[in-house]
Amino acid sequence: MAINLFSKPAALPSAGAIQQLIAHYQHGNLSEAKCEAEALTGKFPSHPLAWAILGAIHRATSKNAEALVCLKKVVELTPSDANGQFNLANTYRDLGYATDAIDHYRRALKLKPDLQNGFFHLGNLQHDVGLLQAAEKSFRQALKLTPTHLETLSNLAHLLQDMGRLHDAIAIYDEALQYHPHHALLHYNRSDALRELGLFSEAEQAARTAIQIAPEMAEAHARLAEALLELGDVHRAVAAYEAALGLAPNNIVVHSSLLFTLNYAPSSDRQRSLELARSYGEKTKAIATKLKCRWSGEAFPQRLRVGLLSADLRNHPVGHFLEGILRHIDPRKIELVAVNTQTFEDELTQRIRPYFHEWQSIAGVQDVEAAGLVQELKLHVLLDLSGHTAGNRLSLFAHRLAPIQATWLGYFATTGVEEMDYLIADPITLPKELEGDFLEPIWRLPDTRLCFTAPRESIEVNSLPALSNAGITFGSFNNLVKLNDEVIALWSRILRSLPTSRLLVMAKQLRSPEMKSNLLARFASHGILPAQLILEAPVPRKEYLATYHRVDVCLDPFPFPGGTTTAEALWMGVPVLTLQGQRFLERQGAGLLHNAGLVDWVATNIDDYHARAISVANDISTLAHLRLELRERVLASPVFNAVKFAENLTTALWGMWEHRKPL
Repeated sequence: MAINLFSKPAALPSAGAIQQLIAHYQHGNLSEAKCEAEALTGKFPSHPLAWAILGAIHRATSKNAEALVCLKKVVELTPSDANGQFNLANTYRDLGYATDAIDHYRRALKLKPDLQNGFFHLGNLQHDVGLLQAAEKSFRQALKLTPTHLETLSNLAHLLQDMGRLHDAIAIYDEALQYHPHHALLHYNRSDALRELGLFSEAEQAARTAIQIAPEMAEAHARLAEALLELGDVHRAVAAYEAALGLAPNNIVVHSSLLFTLNYAPSSDRQRSLELARSYGEKTKAIATKLKCRWSGEAFPQRLRVGLLSADLRNHPVGHFLEGILRHIDPRKIELVAVNTQTFEDELTQRIRPYFHEWQSIAGVQDVEAAGLVQELKLHVLLDLSGHTAGNRLSLFAHRLAPIQATWLGYFATTGVEEMDYLIADPITLPKELEGDFLEPIWRLPDTRLCFTAPRESIEVNSLPALSNAGITFGSFNNLVKLNDEVIALWSRILRSLPTSRLLVMAKQLRSPEMKSNLLARFASHGILPAQLILEAPVPRKEYLATYHRVDVCLDPFPFPGGTTTAEALWMGVPVLTLQGQRFLERQGAGLLHNAGLVDWVATNIDDYHARAISVANDISTLAHLRLELRERVLASPVFNAVKFAENLTTALWGMWEHRKPL
């Protein structure tokens, strides 16, 4: 902590007393320095040096509240001292008073524009509170003073990445690596930006470079796993996550990512997945700290306070399923509270905000503090909408933040968290014989666990493309990771059986020419020529929905079927052929199609899937009639009937409350 040793107030202690205080402080004799500083502040309360050193000692011993009193006194006595303003800003920052901290950083920099680390710390705090453009200016100003400063370069790149300026972020990472080529964290972060940009092979190489530099860096192995998963190499992705977990066995983020990734593996061991989930739950329970006060909500409520904890209250599959439901929740029975775990918001966020009585952000807040914030909401029910997907805060549930805690919507397997009272499902996707795959008790909604919100875009259903084309066009709009070797083999078999048919695939990975060539090669190994394939990168949502105008039938992958893509296809009049599997996730497509009244589109095995695809392709008139009536049918079905779903969900939440156990 910088201290101005040359202030000259009116009343001065002796030169010997000052020198002795400084000597004790500079030599680390904090106990002696503290006693002398306290004596001097008592005798000479207008002398800033003693207050400054006493504040520094309190900061060094993690007594920031006491430090704040001292450093405010310093600023009061010497308001033109840049170091005093800077030290006060740091203390406000550490105490969580972001607005005050930013104010005093700015005052310090106005007094001394070349203050060492001033713009750097200001930029970090502005980034934390969402002042992204201001943070960029601060970081760039800091780089004018120290162009090769590692942390500033790295944090600026990270900021640009958060702003969605991925090319700019990578350029800064590359600049930083010119000065610091052997810094593993730079390669690690650069890998993430490359992955977001869709340069998956380059992301893989950057992660491997980080591992070469720092082989014990668990996070680098996890980053490698992310890149491998995007490349469709599920087995090596699982191995990389396992390596990361071996290096950092208590890293619950890595553990959670491994659990999620196992869902993509066609031959994953169900018992192993269950045990891994149980192990995750045990870790979160061990990490959880007892809160100082017990739940103190209303014991006999007229309406339930229900918290929705999610990273996806935005333009995301969870947001698209949630929006219509929220609109029809009866506020006389349910009082909704949002618990948002990330800072990014968009137009969908703004649309759903009015449906919530309160909106609490816990983005970037550590678990113990976040748990306290959630507990203060006095919720009756806390719903997890993420499971083991990105941005989840499942570990918070180990703190027992509400009398009823349940998981719903965003995930499709057990969380492993012992304190999760229920998993919300339905009779089709989770029949009783599958309950052994879960640690949570199952609460079933009557029809479906998923109710999609009809798109706001005005796009009509067109006539069947096959009526004017030479053959039928199949489609898939799923993540390429879902297109495992078994899926490619079956879809190739269908295309071979229908030589005039084509398959349109749209996926984010197809922005990469390398990934496009790789997918062509995978189909070619089964005898499928490029002429039967249409491979496209994603487009904006309205254009994406219009792409269904070119598709006659969608093919669902397995064991990880579509959810959002299936609902969107049905809304656009395009039926989906799915394979009903033996796990909760594997039955997701079956659940949607059963509830949409399309039972005949649910195959029981691979041969049945193939036979049904050939059958529908050879019955164009029936397919054409279905296309024209399908939107109206599904809008009236449980898949889109948000009014009925909201009633069912409300009944379920009250039922859980009535069956609660005392805390």
